[in-house]
Amino acid sequence: MTHSWRIYTDMDGTLLDHHDYHWDAAKPVLQRCEVERIPVIPNTSKTAAELLQWFPRLGLPTFAVVENGGMVLLPKNHEWWRTHRADWSEGEVAGKLLGRPYMDICAWLDAVRLAEGFYCQGFHDVDVDTVVAWTGLSPEEAHQAKQRQCSEPILWEGDADALKRLMRAAQAEGLQLQQGGRFLHLSDNTNKATGMAWLEAILPGKGVTIALGDGGNDVPMLEAADFAVAVRNAQGTHVAIQQPQTYFTKQAGPAGWAEGLVYWLNLEE
Repeated sequence: MTHSWRIYTDMDGTLLDHHDYHWDAAKPVLQRCEVERIPVIPNTSKTAAELLQWFPRLGLPTFAVVENGGMVLLPKNHEWWRTHRADWSEGEVAGKLLGRPYMDICAWLDAVRLAEGFYCQGFHDVDVDTVVAWTGLSPEEAHQAKQRQCSEPILWEGDADALKRLMRAAQAEGLQLQQGGRFLHLSDNTNKATGMAWLEAILPGKGVTIALGDGGNDVPMLEAADFAVAVRNAQGTHVAIQQPQTYFTKQAGPAGWAEGLVYWLNLEE
């Protein structure tokens, strides 16, 4: 059976190695997708500014979901922009916000942290050097990671009970905290499935979706896709998901990405 595949993929810890951001093990399958014209669409906690560097490195079309579903990216020449306004743009790519803007989210975090005495730090609290230390990114990449549009990564320093209180406060405000690979991510009530559904609604034809991810923030995307790949994470485990069409990889990172994608592509040919 021949499908019109569309692939939605997490980046850090999935397509990119958790420690060094290399993707050598995924290159043959990325090349196969390019030859077979199967779009590989990042669906990531990264910012739009960060992702602009990865499109040419990985040879990907300029469609993406960034900041855990808070914004979608499309080429500026896409017909959708003829009747809609961009919330962000750089180079040949423009973005549409699906949630509240970054400054509103940070203002809420500052207020609730002061009122409740929560111990945590967000990207807006620290300088580029601190983000480098937290993430292992280069200074340039860390600067791009701080160019946020709709979500705040949080390094939690409090106890479990306080975290539950913060989560309840966020929920009451219509916000949410999602667990990523390294950080909690505070955002509007959007997720990776929100962004995937938005793109699927405007992309031509009906695609059959494969989603790949390794973290808790990937679960909505994995469960919403037609087929899922739960990539073994840096701790040697898999996320728990309610999706019968799931392949759990034996390998981690880009090797697991390639393993899982080949499984579905070959099985369903």
